Amino acid sequence: MRILSIDSSFGTQLLVADVLGAAADEASAAGTTLRVLTTAQQDSPRRHAESLGPMLAAALAHPDVAQAPLDAVVAATGPAPFTGLRAGLVTARTVGRVRAIPVYGVPSLDAVARAALDELGRQGRETASATVLVATDARRKEVYTARYRARGSDDVERLGDYEVLPPAVVRERAERGQLPPPDAVAGSGAALYPELADGGEVLVPVSGDVATQVRIVAARLRMLPGPGEEALAAAGLGAQPLYLRRPDVHMPAGRTQ
Repeated sequence: MRILSIDSSFGTQLLVADVLGAAADEASAAGTTLRVLTTAQQDSPRRHAESLGPMLAAALAHPDVAQAPLDAVVAATGPAPFTGLRAGLVTARTVGRVRAIPVYGVPSLDAVARAALDELGRQGRETASATVLVATDARRKEVYTARYRARGSDDVERLGDYEVLPPAVVRERAERGQLPPPDAVAGSGAALYPELADGGEVLVPVSGDVATQVRIVAARLRMLPGPGEEALAAAGLGAQPLYLRRPDVHMPAGRTQ
């Protein structure tokens, strides 16, 4: 299965990879094996529209990519700032429509959580029961946040809702004992507000990783309960954006008489 993966939730990342193998059981430690064919990245959070077109053209023209058709497209769905997120999703949907292939979504915080758990594993830490608090920069002195634990070697389970909150509120909940302390805090919000870690370990992948998105999709497709948009949404693969806020720009009200 050849997948194009796009993440525009912070900077812009793009990857094309073949899924070479995957464990039949999601809980297996074997995990998903990828062969990365090409990657591209730019780190500015304000150059998505300018960068995605050239990056995509170069990726699809790469000799290792052009020799076989794409089977699917994956895009980060947020929560993240509106403009960047829209650029990645529109690009993914356009490729999917032109090539008549499915488009899957992966929530951005899910990918950060999986990358953080992978990092804990590389450190020799036990990850099967570890919890990670993800906090990414939502601007306005707030963070997009959710808690996670591992679901097998490629996926994550979210423990509660996606929220957008001031860091002080996230910290206050922990101080009140409403939630147990996480094993690690990850994301761009953790870098901006290290007090969220409460003395624990801070891991700072500023956004998800495009290869991680492919692994998550492969794991969730194996467990898909059935066909259709509802099944995709239930599996966490829906391609609708997660904004959590209303857009800042509003249509003007009609002229009053």
